[in-house]
Amino acid sequence: METLLAFAIAVAVTFFFVRGYVKGLSGGATPAAPAMRTVACPRCGGSVPEGEKFCGKCGAPLELWKVHRATVAEKKEGEPEAEKGAPRPVISTSLCIGCGTCVDVCPETGALEVVSGKAILAAPEKCTGHAKCVDVCPTSAIALAFGDVLQTVKVPLVNENFETNVDGVFIVGELGGMGLIKTAINEGRLVIDYVNQRLHPQNGAGNDSSKSTDDPYDFEARSPGEQSSGNGATASREDPVDVIIVGSGPAGLSAALTAKQQGLSYRAFDQGEVASTIKQYPRHKFLMAEPVSMPLYGNLYIADGTKESLVSVWENIISNTGVEVRTEERVENVRRDGDVLAVQSSKGAYYGTTVVLAMGKRGTPRRLGAPGEDKSKVAYRLIEAETFEDKDILVVGGGDSAIEASLALSRGKRNRVTLSYRKDDFSRARERNQQFLAEAEQAGLIEVIRSSTVVEIGDDSVALETKSGERKIPNDYVFVMIGGESPEAFLRQIGVEIVEKTVSA
Repeated sequence: METLLAFAIAVAVTFFFVRGYVKGLSGGATPAAPAMRTVACPRCGGSVPEGEKFCGKCGAPLELWKVHRATVAEKKEGEPEAEKGAPRPVISTSLCIGCGTCVDVCPETGALEVVSGKAILAAPEKCTGHAKCVDVCPTSAIALAFGDVLQTVKVPLVNENFETNVDGVFIVGELGGMGLIKTAINEGRLVIDYVNQRLHPQNGAGNDSSKSTDDPYDFEARSPGEQSSGNGATASREDPVDVIIVGSGPAGLSAALTAKQQGLSYRAFDQGEVASTIKQYPRHKFLMAEPVSMPLYGNLYIADGTKESLVSVWENIISNTGVEVRTEERVENVRRDGDVLAVQSSKGAYYGTTVVLAMGKRGTPRRLGAPGEDKSKVAYRLIEAETFEDKDILVVGGGDSAIEASLALSRGKRNRVTLSYRKDDFSRARERNQQFLAEAEQAGLIEVIRSSTVVEIGDDSVALETKSGERKIPNDYVFVMIGGESPEAFLRQIGVEIVEKTVSA
């Protein structure tokens, strides 16, 4: 009897609990699940879940707009600068190519390491904020962060459509803050997509997201029209071309190819010869982990290739597609002239509805003016010193960059390094570098030829004018580090605002 009573009580209690629960479900609304946070794709406007790397609608890689979407760092006048705390390097894994240059220049051994093809901050307690790693990174993948999550970069003010504060003037590629070859190629395509849509909305260029693709970077031209007449098109004040493109590196050539493919009239300029941008790259070898599609050409794939092979690919692209680039013509000014943009070059004036600047951020290096300087073995900055081995190398210059390059190339007696400088002493270099150079010279790691100038660069030798007469030395590579003209001055001249942005790590 007692067992039956206990069982009945248990059933009753269970019944009341179940009834209360069911009433709660029927009488009140079920708590709503937290709404998924989304962001708009800058390319097609589609909704993308926060944190996704690619737009599911058009396939655009959202990393392209990381810098463009970053907040401009503002400091109110009279307000004391906030305490930033200790700096530390922040490395973007999507931009890092694992070249190890940052590891080589870091004076704190063990602070940075390359693991599985990416640089990491292995020992944060050793980092003292020298910032050398920031200066040498070839892809802008590393910057100093203060506090916990932000880094500050100095870039032109560019919106998500790659347009600057100057109406109709766009910036793509390395100059805008993203340094990878693949990124630059994609930005060149995307900016012309936008320009086409803006000038010819009936074409729907860049806004057709119906196409499916296995390669999220493979943005084919949406509405190719008749092939444009390119540089042969008129560009008068009354009949401007659709777009003027400055630079024929990865971003500029991609923009010119896309303009031709989509039927836009265009003019493309380069201050040097065809592929001079590539020839001036400081990297001895290139690595592209996956192919990228070049408009009108097809897949471009670089796997541990040399600079020479990339130059050859560039020349093939130009000859096979018929894209036109005006070479040895430097753009000196861009100004608004009513409803068009007037572009002044070293050879004349041109008019366009829009202008795309794809000049790179290294600016215009100061040149020697010696015969043979255009050879592909000549570079204006050193990256990946460890890829050079058992070579005869000449470094030209008397500043810190020239000395540091010489030291890096001579490390471990890997190469036979000569440093040529037009003066007798290195007084403009830091005292520490002067000391290191003296030690390396004493140890026979570097031959220093003072009061010397380059007379001619040959295929396997270099002629120098010295105090004792002309001297010819064997040579495989030349690094010219005698300064240059930053593109920042040009940008400010034409009215483009330069800002500091806080970019999330």
